[in-house]
Amino acid sequence: MSAICRAVVFDCDGLLLDTAAAWYTAFRTGAQALELELSDRQFATLAGASVGAAAARIALWAGQSGETGRVAKMLDEALRTAVELRPPAALPGALELVSTLAGRVPLAVASNAPAGVLAEVLSGAGLRPAFRAVVSADEVAAPKPAPDVYRAACRRLGADPRGSVALEDSAAGATAAQAAGLSVVVVTNSAWPGRTPLRWPVSGRSALYVTALDDPAVLPHLLHA
Repeated sequence: MSAICRAVVFDCDGLLLDTAAAWYTAFRTGAQALELELSDRQFATLAGASVGAAAARIALWAGQSGETGRVAKMLDEALRTAVELRPPAALPGALELVSTLAGRVPLAVASNAPAGVLAEVLSGAGLRPAFRAVVSADEVAAPKPAPDVYRAACRRLGADPRGSVALEDSAAGATAAQAAGLSVVVVTNSAWPGRTPLRWPVSGRSALYVTALDDPAVLPHLLHA
């Protein structure tokens, strides 16, 4: 039987890499295909959603739920094109934190991004070798806010979720991580933690709120949570 170990599991979009512009382009492209102009509030609602979930919402808002599949295909294609044209840069503190943790604790990525896009952006930023496992929503039954991607990441690492920590920047992602049993570090400048705060603590698991990955509280939390 493999030993149980602590692990650190990262989200990707908006946490490790600045992919906001690519997702914005994809959402806009999908909506415009249904002659829908998304409001700022609708864009915010889509933050952290998988391609399939975003397509379903856009089609519903447009009153054309039957077009979900077509919108999903357009979102996927637009997202791939956007990251190819402008590879996303690492966000402040991301490279340094991953480098510091690599070799000290098993690392994984759990993301709602399509598997192909996820692999491309992580490799392009030089981050892929640091992670023992990379899990996309494509590979599990349900995307975030369901806990599936986090449970799968921990399984691949041979890690107990109750001894592991997730880093997230969206409400959907943080909810997924907490539901999977991980402690959570929430990295965000938005208002969502105030609107929908995570329960703290849950079964002894903690939730730390910071505004950047390079906050001095992050590394000690990850190593001693």
